[in-house]
Amino acid sequence: MKTPSLALSALIGWLAGVASLVGWSFLWPKIFPVTDRVSALPGHWKVLLLALVLITPFGVAGGLIGGRLPYEGGKREQLLYAAIFGVLLSLVFGSCVFWYSGW
Repeated sequence: MKTPSLALSALIGWLAGVASLVGWSFLWPKIFPVTDRVSALPGHWKVLLLALVLITPFGVAGGLIGGRLPYEGGKREQLLYAAIFGVLLSLVFGSCVFWYSGW
């Protein structure tokens, strides 16, 4: 696997992880309305930014792992798995960051 292909897999994993974490952070107060007042606090954006910074290595690692998995499926399948693994690792560790920050 060449370096541009690895970089593309890492980028896809990171973008999918960031998008899923941002979506989860805005969807969470709608599922559990008890935490609705937390999203109105001024620290909402700071915690989200901290979570995005801390999950960046996990999204990149998920993209690299997912991009290396299916060799026989072709480029499209590799990018799909890179996105799936980026989301999986980012949501797990992003939820841990949210829990640790008390959000």
